[in-house]
Amino acid sequence: MIVPLLGSVLLILLAAAKASPRLRRMPRWYAWLLPLVVWLAGVNLWMPLSKSYSDSPAPGLVLQAVRKLDGQALTGIQYIFIVEGSSVTWNGFDGNRVQSLLNQHGIPALVIQLSAAGANHAERFEYLKEFVAALRPDQIEGLRTAKVVLCREVELGYDKNPVNNLLRNGSTGRSLRYLGPANLPVVFSWLALKYRPIDWIREHTVLAELAGCGLFNLFHIGYLPRVEDLTAPAKVEPFVPNTTQSPGFAPNGDLYPPKDIALDKKETSVFVANLPWQKKRDDDFRGVFGGLAPEQCFFAFPSWSRPNACYNIWKSRQHTKFLFFDGEGTPLEEKLNIPSLWYDVLHLQLPGAEIYSEEFAEYLVEKIQAKDL
Repeated sequence: MIVPLLGSVLLILLAAAKASPRLRRMPRWYAWLLPLVVWLAGVNLWMPLSKSYSDSPAPGLVLQAVRKLDGQALTGIQYIFIVEGSSVTWNGFDGNRVQSLLNQHGIPALVIQLSAAGANHAERFEYLKEFVAALRPDQIEGLRTAKVVLCREVELGYDKNPVNNLLRNGSTGRSLRYLGPANLPVVFSWLALKYRPIDWIREHTVLAELAGCGLFNLFHIGYLPRVEDLTAPAKVEPFVPNTTQSPGFAPNGDLYPPKDIALDKKETSVFVANLPWQKKRDDDFRGVFGGLAPEQCFFAFPSWSRPNACYNIWKSRQHTKFLFFDGEGTPLEEKLNIPSLWYDVLHLQLPGAEIYSEEFAEYLVEKIQAKDL
């Protein structure tokens, strides 16, 4: 009913433009420009895109994160850790466990977790933006009284490609939510630093998908049917542990310890090539918080994959100015060197996730007590 009504209104505007003697003397492109401007102004005023993309994990994650700051939650809090990540964090990092252990050590802290399976950097950027935008003035003031630490996941697959998994998800509500007009300049700035000239031709499918999603959002195409058809957003958990093991997972040898890895020049050349866009991404992620300017702490998971293990140790050497946790110098690698604790080469099962979370919490306690954080 609403779609025909809007169409009728647009036809009336076109008819009015055609009937006006003054407009009749204008160049023909004006006749197209006027209704286009009216349409863009109207849809952006009355059709908020986020309402049509409730099938994205974003609203559920942001809602839980904001609720954690409600009431007296910020009273007496000294540290707020905001954790972002993909499936390795979603399956392997128990934020509530980390928070509980910090509190047990006498450190008043909150852990806010924004992680989801398949979340690339463009999507995680959207999570952070929506989280900050959803905060009330009193909550923002509460953040100013505490030390805010942005905990950043390090993982080779996602760190090589800011829009990893875009084509797999396709033009779904999940992709469309983070590819709105406001985010596209940021995403393309990352790609401009990542892609060489020839890559813009090789990656034409990705670029076409980005452009298509951007235009879809700009003109709010299909907005009303999506709003009418979608159900209320399901509850989304930032930590969902694996309770079974992948049938094909059968590692040979031991978990790769970084100290035993000789970094290969060919491998590291790939790592170096991604530094320019990652630096811009890091600045953009911190910029979301405006004047809060959180400290950054990077974390990586041990892996049965040699390239990932190489990347972790290489990345830790790039972040000498920031905290970096990958378990080196702790009992973590020995504790996790048991295949039954893992789902596959990258993802932990629940017992492994608890071990990782406990060691990460101990690392934070050590750094706080040493005044390094």
